[in-house]
Amino acid sequence: MKKLIPFALTAALLLAGCGDTSKVDDLIDSSAAQTVTLSSADEAIAKLAEDTAADYWADKETTPVPQTTRIDEATLKNGDIDIDLTGLNPNMLYAQVYEMTADPEKYVGKTVRANGTFAYTTDPESGNEFFAVFIADAAACCSQGLEFRREGEFSYPDDYPEIGAPIVVTGTFNTYKEGVFTYCELADATMETENA
Repeated sequence: MKKLIPFALTAALLLAGCGDTSKVDDLIDSSAAQTVTLSSADEAIAKLAEDTAADYWADKETTPVPQTTRIDEATLKNGDIDIDLTGLNPNMLYAQVYEMTADPEKYVGKTVRANGTFAYTTDPESGNEFFAVFIADAAACCSQGLEFRREGEFSYPDDYPEIGAPIVVTGTFNTYKEGVFTYCELADATMETENA
């Protein structure tokens, strides 16, 4: 029946241009009079689909869609870890790390555990070394990193894995300023390779 309506409207436009609309009126009257009879099984399926769709869209109309992904910290408690990101799928992990770096004040002081790949760089001017755990989304097209500073005395490359090696880092979320920029880090961090 739904396929008949566009046909009827097209026919109405074509016939209206010719001046005689009597055939259009007959066509519209006959399509309005048609009914479809469903079997009881088809009616039950249609009712279920209608109820499911109504329930689904009812939630969508009343619940605002969040702009960023937030993790319920109460469900992520893991001993002394406030936020454990190691069990999340790649997209959720990427989204949560993005949220943490976009709104860092909410996370300062929390113990965070994250997994990803090891990254290292130095500032050519100051000679400062920077270590990070890089987290990619599922398509591996975007990556978000969390800088970390290990607790204790360590030297690169002796005490670190190869760049790109999988690691797990646990530390206290912190921010620091360099010039006008604010950076996020996991301070006093412990690092382990995922193979260990």
